[in-house]
Amino acid sequence: MRHKNSVFILFLLLGSYSVYAQEKSSMEFAEKELNFGTIRAIDGKINHDFVFTNRGKTPIILNDVRTSCGCTVPEWPKEPILPGKTGKISVSFNPNGQSGSISKSIQIISNAVNSPVSLMIRGVVIPAERVEEIYKFTIGDLRLETIYAAFGEIYKGQTKKYTIRVFNTSTDKPAELTFDHVPAHLKIVSEPATVLPQQDGLIELEYNTALINTWDYSVDRINMLINGKAVQGNRISVTANIREDFSSLTAEQLAISAHVEFDSQQYDFGTIKADQVVEHVFVIKNTGKSNLYIRKVTAS
Repeated sequence: MRHKNSVFILFLLLGSYSVYAQEKSSMEFAEKELNFGTIRAIDGKINHDFVFTNRGKTPIILNDVRTSCGCTVPEWPKEPILPGKTGKISVSFNPNGQSGSISKSIQIISNAVNSPVSLMIRGVVIPAERVEEIYKFTIGDLRLETIYAAFGEIYKGQTKKYTIRVFNTSTDKPAELTFDHVPAHLKIVSEPATVLPQQDGLIELEYNTALINTWDYSVDRINMLINGKAVQGNRISVTANIREDFSSLTAEQLAISAHVEFDSQQYDFGTIKADQVVEHVFVIKNTGKSNLYIRKVTAS
C-alpha cells in the first residue's frame, strides 16, 4: 500500500512540474549572432541591439548578462518582460586593442525555460595604426602619408591616378579640403570633401598627359587649403615622366621609324677659367625612314 502511495506522489510531482514548465515563458530572439564584417580599430565602438520576445504566459525576469570579454559591454532591462512583449539586450563592442578574427559570446541568465541563452558577435578587426608612422607629414591639423605625388612614367595620351591618405588629428574641428593653382592636366579632389575630427580620408589625383604640352620629367606644385585657408607647408608636389609610347607599333612601322645617331656622345672641355664661356656642338642625324621629332632637351 505504501508503494502505491509513493508512485501516486511521484506522478503527482511529475504532473505538477510539467504544468509548471508549460507555464514558464521562453525568450525568442530575432537573431542570435551579429557578424559586423571587417572594421578598423580606429573606427570606434560598434553598438547593436538583440531583440527578443516573451513567448509564454509568465513574465520573464533577466537575472544577469555575462560576456566573454571586457571589450563587450551589455545593457539589459531590469523590469520584467510581460508575455507577448519585447525586450532588448544592447551590446557595445570596443575594437580598441583587438586584432584579426574575433568571436565574443554573451550569455543571458533569466527565469525563462530556455535559460541560459547565448548570443555571438563575430568579425575581423584591423588593428589601429600609429598615426605618426603612417601619416608622416603635417599640414595644420592634418597629417598626410606623403606630400609628393610621384606618378612615375606615363605614356603620352594616357591618364593615371594617385591617392594620398590623410588624417584629421583635431578632436573638434572638421577640415574641408580644397586646392589652389591646379593646372588643366590635373584633377584633384578630397574624399570626403570634409574630413571629420579623428577620421581619415583620401586626396585623389588624376594626371591627363593629353592636356599638357611637355615631355620627360614634369613638376607641378599645388596648394592645399584647409577650410579655405592656406597654412604653412601646404604645398603638394606632383611629378611625372611623360614618355612616348612605341608599344602599339607593328614590326613594319618600327622598321621605317626614325632613328637618331650622334657624331659623338661625349666632349671634354679641358681646363677652363671660371668666367669663360665655352661651346660645343653635337651633331645628330636621322638614319631612319620617318621624320624625327625632338621632343625636349634638358641639361643637368
